[in-house]
Amino acid sequence: MFAVEAEEARAAIESLPAPIRARVEEQAREVIAREAQGEPVACPLLVNDRCSIYESRPLICRTQGLPLLMEAEDGGQEVDFCPLNFTEAGAVDDLDEDHLVPLDGLNMRLALVNLEHCRETGMEDEASGERIKMADIILK
Repeated sequence: MFAVEAEEARAAIESLPAPIRARVEEQAREVIAREAQGEPVACPLLVNDRCSIYESRPLICRTQGLPLLMEAEDGGQEVDFCPLNFTEAGAVDDLDEDHLVPLDGLNMRLALVNLEHCRETGMEDEASGERIKMADIILK
């Protein structure tokens, strides 16, 4: 995630009760070890299948499961969605643009907010494009 969201996530993690914070820190270490082995990982902030910083979760988590409108590789637009949320045949076909999350536009706005945040906090403009992994946010 971008620095602007990482700052909010860090504050939320620091405010967790000590036992939960210890658990997510251990899970973050496990995520780093599993990623190094090329294994799939779950978010280290999930405790009992629930987000431990739900109120402060980043944009990518807030859009999880929603039908997303995004630019396709060929320059057109495509809809991406979790198949668990749309199990009936043709369910996605019934969605009009008002029911789709315009992911590219949201990400562009987030990038601009992050650029402003980086400038306000004294970071170089080049750093504004860097993404920070959740496990690294938890452990730093």
